[in-house]
Amino acid sequence: MGWLEVTFKIGLAHPLLMMHAPRGALVAVSDTGNTVYVEPPDHLAPTEYQKSLGAFDRLTLRVRRECTDQEGQNAALAEFQKLQILSDAARVLWLFFETVRESDFRENKSLAGYPVARAEEIQNNALVRTCDLEWSYDGAPPRTVPLSSHPAIQITENAWNEAGCRLAAQEKILPYVSYALDAAYLAESDPVRAIIMACSAWETALRYYLANVAASRDPAYRIASRGGNIPRLCEFVKAAKGGDLFFEDYGKGSDAHYNRQRECIRQLPKLRNKLLHEGGAAIPEGAAVDAVLTVLNAIEWLFAGTASP
Repeated sequence: MGWLEVTFKIGLAHPLLMMHAPRGALVAVSDTGNTVYVEPPDHLAPTEYQKSLGAFDRLTLRVRRECTDQEGQNAALAEFQKLQILSDAARVLWLFFETVRESDFRENKSLAGYPVARAEEIQNNALVRTCDLEWSYDGAPPRTVPLSSHPAIQITENAWNEAGCRLAAQEKILPYVSYALDAAYLAESDPVRAIIMACSAWETALRYYLANVAASRDPAYRIASRGGNIPRLCEFVKAAKGGDLFFEDYGKGSDAHYNRQRECIRQLPKLRNKLLHEGGAAIPEGAAVDAVLTVLNAIEWLFAGTASP
């Protein structure tokens, strides 16, 4: 048995202004056996590589755990994931800044000007611009690998041309579409907010459809759009569309797939209500991603064949 030490050298996406001489923060994660240590800022500038990618100050996290010689000597990213080293470091970083933000507001009424959201992998945290991972076992020479993740902005020819045409026509993206796409961005890093935003997107889309599409055929739907909860709005839409969600697609593919999507839509407000009214709920892994994709599919179905997106 020996000690494995994994160091995360983080280039922060925002400047770090320390108002005092800090001490380190130590977190023991009992269910994984990992100990995470947030080091006091060392006031060392980021490397030239980190600065070239827009990093400001540097912050260091260290994770230590006891493991077998075989685990320690063969350690690599796959083993770090299996030992939950990466997820524990990511969780501690998120909780640390979540607590800093709450404490600063409570003590100084200061509103944080930086994002704080959970990410399963530390390099995907919005506060992280770069992240170099370094590890060693029982004092052996350290090995280093960069973990930086920088999503590219991909623009296809069709997207470019459509954006130009819609801007020239002063056509805006409707709120329910923006809500759903924002929820998609947050689905993995912040599933709680993603669920709430996806539910808001679906409710807004239902009300918009009833008030602007269905009401053009029957003015009573405009009144229906102003009241009721999501299940009630879905009943009005079912009447206006002439069938349940995705009913036109039955027989064109796997009916079980559409049944799962309908059930996901039915469960969405229940899950949202647990989050809002019970102060939290266990979100199954992948549930936020499934909910967001289903809402986007449902919105596309809802407005198929209409002038509105």
